[in-house]
Amino acid sequence: MTISGSRQISNKLSLTGLRMQRRRPHVPLVAWRGRTARVLALCLLLCACSPALNWRSVTLEGVQATLPCKPDQAQRPVQLAGLDLTLSMAGCEADGGLYAISHLRLAQGAQAQPVIDAWRAQALEAMSASAAPVSTPLAALGARPALTVYQASGTNPRGQALQARWTWVQRDRDIYHWALYAPTIRPEMEEPFFSAMQWQ
Repeated sequence: MTISGSRQISNKLSLTGLRMQRRRPHVPLVAWRGRTARVLALCLLLCACSPALNWRSVTLEGVQATLPCKPDQAQRPVQLAGLDLTLSMAGCEADGGLYAISHLRLAQGAQAQPVIDAWRAQALEAMSASAAPVSTPLAALGARPALTVYQASGTNPRGQALQARWTWVQRDRDIYHWALYAPTIRPEMEEPFFSAMQWQ
């Protein structure tokens, strides 16, 4: 390696906060190689242990929840139970799963249950679910209200097997929806997702 090439690498490393470390003459080459090998092994170990699900707090329209990745956020108009509504969403993909939290606000006097029923029917239709979903009640946990989590199996638009977990929570005129989709949903994917919600 030329001196100019070494300087270029050193300059690039300095931009990231790293520094080139010169080998001291009095350190035996074998010992230096041994230390380097241990450092590389430690780096590989840390990389191997870094979780694919990096949970973080997310706030959406008065509720705090967790997602395992940095979410994208969007709004779009929807129609449910004959009502024109605005759907706010925050979602992301991690470790083979798609995670989404959504929110709707009803007009004064509108009934929430027909909206939730229509929403669930559309969710089942979208994944070509072959059977009615199985519901699992979850007791209230701290600041989290009691939930009913629905489990469904179907296919994605490409015809591949897909599992889903859904819940809907009503608070006054607000309806919140948690949705998790993956080919196979494991406990470590769904438990933090559904257990960490709380009102702000």
